[in-house]
Amino acid sequence: MPLIGRPESFYSKVAHEADKTGDMHAHEAAKVGQYITLALDPALVWEEKLKYFRHAIKRHCQPPLFPDDDVWVFYKNLADVVRQHCGAEALRLMSREDDMYAARLSMGQERGMLENEAEEFFGKIMSGEEKPDWFIETDWDQLKLIRDQWI
Repeated sequence: MPLIGRPESFYSKVAHEADKTGDMHAHEAAKVGQYITLALDPALVWEEKLKYFRHAIKRHCQPPLFPDDDVWVFYKNLADVVRQHCGAEALRLMSREDDMYAARLSMGQERGMLENEAEEFFGKIMSGEEKPDWFIETDWDQLKLIRDQWI
């Protein structure tokens, strides 16, 4: 599985070496590591982070046609790595927002105003009522618990 948090040049080098040796699985793992790392940039808003996570799953976590069991499991695990990081990042952002709403409520702001803001914020991260492919079930359940406190 890919290392996360390395400089972009690291992933480029690994992908290039994998291309030279014809190791498409190492290439895809390097690209997944690169896109997860890019998505974890604290300066990005959720929509930009999600583009990286979704790209990693859709483009780099798909096994070739007719894979053997080991290859199929490798790509399933690679997609799970993306989902784990995506869920952790969503939970981090939603927990931070939850804390801010609680602090504002304790300072006397009206709950109705906070509920409207929460609905908009949490809606962006969760993208509806059905669990999207980029979250694992346990993270989705936690996201719903946080959201449901406010809306």
